Amino acid sequence: MSETFPLNGQSILVTRGGEKGLGLANKISQLGGRSYIVPLIDFKANHDPNAVTFLNKLHLYDWIIFTSQNGVQFFFNEVQNIISEIKLADLKTRIAAVGSKTKDAIEKYNVKVDFYPNYFSATDFVNQFIEEKILAKRVLIPKGNLASATIKKGLEAKNILVDEWIVYNTFFPPESKEKLRSLLREKEINYATFTSPSTFHHFMEIVNEHSLENHLKNIRFITIGAVTRKAIENYGYTVAASPEVYTMDSMIDSLCSLTNL
Repeated sequence: MSETFPLNGQSILVTRGGEKGLGLANKISQLGGRSYIVPLIDFKANHDPNAVTFLNKLHLYDWIIFTSQNGVQFFFNEVQNIISEIKLADLKTRIAAVGSKTKDAIEKYNVKVDFYPNYFSATDFVNQFIEEKILAKRVLIPKGNLASATIKKGLEAKNILVDEWIVYNTFFPPESKEKLRSLLREKEINYATFTSPSTFHHFMEIVNEHSLENHLKNIRFITIGAVTRKAIENYGYTVAASPEVYTMDSMIDSLCSLTNL
């Protein structure tokens, strides 16, 4: 197999849309693979009637914890839409991020990130946050409607008051349903990539609805994150690779490693 094109001849399903999905698809193409983009999740703002209340009491929180890039984007959209003059840099509230990409997203708003863990999972975040004995009596977590409550539960177990603010909703794009059904029926897919439990739940919704289980026999699943891996395993499937570093680049490296076996 060519070292320059390690994915040559491989057909790979990309289940993320937008710039992230396109970026992953482009890398696959550059490495010789054929990518099929079928976005299985999309995001929209959650219009919480309590948004103004959350923003007006930001100064009461010791920490704001961001668990995803989407959480960052939709949070700052709310800040700009409701209280345009607010500046987090002027508050004593400290900022934490789960993962380097989330940290980068926060810093684009010229906001300093005071803490992020060495490993990028909710469990790792809680463990390191507690181990470093970081002072926190009250925290706010802007998140999506389907995001896990791992951080909330972990901090509450240490008597820290946690408020969760749902700033965006995750949904299954209707136009992707027929696209996925046709793809699984008509194309031979070698690998399918999943970056969240929601992407796989939506994937299996179409598989079960159209009795496409036999079309999955030759597909190897690649994931980012232990939670996503567990979601796939709960359906009875095996995950071929799940890199410890939760990035698209690590996912690509895993794909290349598998095709070289």
